[in-house]
Amino acid sequence: MTAQRRPIIVAGMSIASFSNPPSDRDPDFVARASSSVTVLTLEELARRMQSLQPPAAYRLSLDSGLEYQNVRRAIERPLTVRLDTWLKLSRSLRIRMVAAACAEDVIWPGEQTLLVAFGTDAAALVAPASTTSLRSCRIQRGWSRRELARRAGVSVDAVGSVENGRGLMCKLVRICEAFGLQLLLALPPWHASLEALWTERAARCLQHPAQYPASRPTRR
Repeated sequence: MTAQRRPIIVAGMSIASFSNPPSDRDPDFVARASSSVTVLTLEELARRMQSLQPPAAYRLSLDSGLEYQNVRRAIERPLTVRLDTWLKLSRSLRIRMVAAACAEDVIWPGEQTLLVAFGTDAAALVAPASTTSLRSCRIQRGWSRRELARRAGVSVDAVGSVENGRGLMCKLVRICEAFGLQLLLALPPWHASLEALWTERAARCLQHPAQYPASRPTRR
């Protein structure tokens, strides 16, 4: 009998081949491997974003097209905003939002790892051919939306919203837990920390200011 593959839900970006690993180690990170990526919880990511220099909220508001107050709320209360808000922030930061049974499944995605894409545009960005959707993952378990909603303690509408890349993050977390998964954020493999990623990003802003406007155009 074939062993059941452990699901990883991927939102917004691909988990590609991991190279150029970081050499240092930070005990605050959820997990780190010598040949892979840095993985953080959503709460840890948001906490670190609050101390980034230059401040992250305004710059991410410009880059993502989200209102400044919405970005601030996402950073200060990450579970109270919508999934599509965090997807936009993840794309702007070039990080991957995932849900996995454990951080090691993100760090060492092997043949027994099933990737499930979030959102309408995520599938094209996810590299592995074995990628499926959250809806397909639910159906493979023989669960209706009502059954998943019952297991997660959310409404049927909340399940539908999450399957379509929307809905509140707090609902997403409950649905992930119903699958036995934990919500995580994976940094690009060439960055050892969020701080290093942001420092490089700030340097690019100085080198190419035209690509990173200093202020949002005035509405008329």
